[in-house]
Amino acid sequence: MIAGRLTMRAHLERDEAAGTDAWGQPGAADFEPLAVVRCFVWSNSSRELVDGGKTAMIEDMRAMFGLGADVIEGDEIASVTDSRGTELIAGRLKIEGPVQRKHNHLEAALKRIG
Repeated sequence: MIAGRLTMRAHLERDEAAGTDAWGQPGAADFEPLAVVRCFVWSNSSRELVDGGKTAMIEDMRAMFGLGADVIEGDEIASVTDSRGTELIAGRLKIEGPVQRKHNHLEAALKRIG
């Protein structure tokens, strides 16, 4: 039933950096392409935040994946396209928090990067 809803494609990347730097801190991120998985990405809400002279738009986004998708916290979505490869959502999105297992799909909160 959920397969008909997964009309988009997420181009997933995973941080493959290993080891630490000279000060014992994690090395610089090295995101490598992982897979293109079927998904559906949507926006729950958006709101405007005004702080003095600055204005920012905050958007709460979520993504739904099939149960077999290899998606974990910290993965990044380089782009979201339709099945023909047309970009639907520009920019990078990071999977925030643990990926939730629902009864027939996986669900994750997204954060825009940049």
